[in-house]
Amino acid sequence: MTESDPQGLDHMQTRLQHVLGELRRLQGTPPAEIREQLVAAIAAEGLPDQPPSWLRDASAELSAGRLVVIGPRQIPEEAEHLEPDPDQHAAG
Repeated sequence: MTESDPQGLDHMQTRLQHVLGELRRLQGTPPAEIREQLVAAIAAEGLPDQPPSWLRDASAELSAGRLVVIGPRQIPEEAEHLEPDPDQHAAG
């Protein structure tokens, strides 16, 4: 699933977004524990291994209760109803 296979890439990203959505219930869990579950869930879905830095960052975001979005096509419907986090600052 590469850039030469856009449908395959989109399908993979949708499956990965589903995994992230399932793990949102772990808010407040230490990132290291979420990372272990994230790696296991990715493997269980038959998805390719993800970069360590992405796994670390995604786990920290999930732990803090923030929504992790893979790409614009995978934005969950509930994202439209979320209020902006006042502690987050727009990149300048």
